[in-house]
Amino acid sequence: MHAIIAERVDALRRWLDDHALDALIIPHEDEFLGEYIPAHNERLHWVTGFTGSAGAAVITREKAAVFVDGRYTVQVRKQVPGEIFEYRHLIEEPALQWLQGNLATGSKVAVDTRLHSANWLSNAEQTVDGKLILALIDSNPIDSLWHDRPAPLLTQARLMGNALVGQGSAEKRAQIGEVIAKAGADAALLSQLDSICWLLNIRGGDVSRLPVLLSSAIVQANGDVTLFIDPSRLPEGFGAHVGAGVTVASPDEMASTLAAFSGKTVMVDPMTSNAWASQVLSQNGADIKHAADPCMLPKAAKNATEIAGMKASHVRDGVAVSRFLAWLDSEVAEGNLANEAELSDKLYSFREQDETLADLSFDTISAAGGNAAMCHYNHLNQPAPSSLELNNVYLVDSGGQYPDGTTDITRTIAIGECDADVKTTFTLVLKGHIALATARFPKGTAGSQLDALARQHLWHMALTTTTAQATASVTS
Repeated sequence: MHAIIAERVDALRRWLDDHALDALIIPHEDEFLGEYIPAHNERLHWVTGFTGSAGAAVITREKAAVFVDGRYTVQVRKQVPGEIFEYRHLIEEPALQWLQGNLATGSKVAVDTRLHSANWLSNAEQTVDGKLILALIDSNPIDSLWHDRPAPLLTQARLMGNALVGQGSAEKRAQIGEVIAKAGADAALLSQLDSICWLLNIRGGDVSRLPVLLSSAIVQANGDVTLFIDPSRLPEGFGAHVGAGVTVASPDEMASTLAAFSGKTVMVDPMTSNAWASQVLSQNGADIKHAADPCMLPKAAKNATEIAGMKASHVRDGVAVSRFLAWLDSEVAEGNLANEAELSDKLYSFREQDETLADLSFDTISAAGGNAAMCHYNHLNQPAPSSLELNNVYLVDSGGQYPDGTTDITRTIAIGECDADVKTTFTLVLKGHIALATARFPKGTAGSQLDALARQHLWHMALTTTTAQATASVTS
């Protein structure tokens, strides 16, 4: 695999040379800027071999570096060849900072604006001003070099009735239209896939483990919506389902539609919308009003139907997990120490006994022994799955996607009799969880300000969260 990655890096360097560029930034994100992306958009994985959900890489003519946060410091060294890429911390030494230290003043850095937020590009231009030149490219070189690129998985939309969601699309669109009008805008650009699915009461399966459809949308101040998606993916009855005022257009029409907003005000969330869309609007004379996605807060405020559905899905999912835990206890008692893959598959088999199961909510983290200390561990990314170890821990973090709710359940299980160190760290993490769950704090307090409450007991014993990750699942 290392030889293949080396060939790909060399091909990108030839592309840089052919286009008189000095570096290329490769983020994990695709044009929808979600944390989880479909296989055909895993450009960072194609270049580096890294499978984590957050990161970036930079290729220059002479060097290369991969940037990850603290969750992936172990994983990145297992997956990405160190003889090709330098390992860097995504937060402590961002890609632009590394580039400024490794390129001459005036060097040109290629940026695919579809893969970065409008906010990132604005900040990046200020950061490198007078030092580097950001060259905004129209097409991504990886797309032309990736000869065995998977075909997009474009699924049929599923219609979600009011019995499941509690509020019709027409009512939601009127509500969002009022928010847009109150902000003094003519329309809002929606790029978050979950916002679009929530607004139109539809679901899909275009991204593994997420019930979404790869699409974009524009909402007018009167509540009308233009949905950019292949019409063949919408089932019969879609029009009646969403109500009057929804127009379906090909994704290829998005640029011309954005260009038609010349002289009008368009709300854009600079954190969640890609920079390309803002460029098209700006270049065609639209007035961009930066504001949060107008669907974000209404979507977060769950109605009674949604709350009831969440509870019901957790009850059904809890039955599956309980059956799995009982089965695991009996297997260990008989001396059968299964491997991580077998355990993951067994848990899935209990879940799929519920005919309403649509998918898992994420790849199951089935981690035995020391693997439990790796954040977002996935046995599928290892040469071979590990087996349970007697007198050690097994961590299973899993969930299901159901029509009425999504679950996420983590459990740390003692396989045999764990030693005192494991019991101590587990207890310290539990104490931190209790401290956070019982804390009272004023409105506006940030999560970063509360973080120390969860870590305090570990710190008191001179331990770090890395030390305790194998037993930290009680906080999930």
